[in-house]
This record gives sequence, C-alpha cells and structure tokens, in this order.
Amino acid sequence: MQAALNLDQFCDTSKLTPELAALVSWIPGKSRDGQAVQIAVYRKGTVFSGLMALQLCRTGQASPADAECAEAVGMTPQELEVLRVDYAMNAKGINDKGDRELYRAGVILGYNPDLSYQPGPNWDKYHAAKQQLQETEL
Repeated sequence: MQAALNLDQFCDTSKLTPELAALVSWIPGKSRDGQAVQIAVYRKGTVFSGLMALQLCRTGQASPADAECAEAVGMTPQELEVLRVDYAMNAKGINDKGDRELYRAGVILGYNPDLSYQPGPNWDKYHAAKQQLQETEL
C-alpha cells in the first residue's frame, strides 16, 4: 500500500527511522538567526508505504499511489481532492473564508511575504468580472 505526497513536507529528523531516513531530501535554508543551514524535507511525490501511506491520504497530505491504498482509504476521488485542497490551503495559511473560496476558484495561489495575494490562473478573469459588475452597478 503506497501513497505519494502532494506537497513538500518538513521532516523532524529526531523521529527518523532508517526507512524514513532514506526518503529525506536536504535543501538549503536559513536558521532563525539567518545562518545558512540544510533543511530536511520529504519532497512532493515522495512515496510512503503501509499504514503511514493510509494516514497521509486521510489527512490530504498524500494521494494513493496504488490500487491497494485507494481501496483501503475508502474515499471517492472527489473526497480525496477536497482533503488535498483543504490541506494545501492550511499549509499556505489560507484561513479566511473568502480567501479559501478565491483559492478554490483559482483566483489566488496563496500570499506573498507582505500578505498581498499571489495571483492564480483565474486572477485576470476574476478582476475583469469584478470590474464589469462595478460598472453595471453605477
């Protein structure tokens, strides 16, 4: 039974088993005081096996990578997609109800460091429709 991660995940190296250690990637980052460090992550697409695969799917962190996992999860593809999108929003700190709707609609991808929106693929269409509505109301 296998599942693949939907997003990069930080790894707590203090809890690594030998099996999990083999899945870790190290990326450059910065410590809290600004020093260059290597950060342990599980990259998007990393495949987990067994009960951990099942747990990751049921929280939206991963998607079934084989038929056995898909069957064991006991959810429809639509239910799994809802979990995946909810987890992605939570991971990006998108908590406002209106912003969650904008994310689901593809209007935003998340937030920039200054908390302005990161435009999504439907950003221009959304703003054009919003402008047209405002002009109609005048």
